[in-house]
Amino acid sequence: MKIDIKSLVLGGLLGMAIFFSVGAATDNSAVWEYKVVTGYVFGSGPRLEDVINNTVAQGWQFVATSGVGDRSGYVVMRREKAERQ
Repeated sequence: MKIDIKSLVLGGLLGMAIFFSVGAATDNSAVWEYKVVTGYVFGSGPRLEDVINNTVAQGWQFVATSGVGDRSGYVVMRREKAERQ
């Protein structure tokens, strides 16, 4: 099995060009604020799905979730922090 050095170098250069182009096009200057919301999956109290829907309507994005118990859970939300004037 032979490896063509020209193809290897050309492929590496092309890969680096794509990598740096995507990196330059991505805006990494966002500053996020986070919020944890809780609710009940089963049982009485605020339903978790309603809490999530209300929070998303306020401009928050879903990040992660985990169960706290058999009936309740929490969700981590985030939104871009407003710039200070």
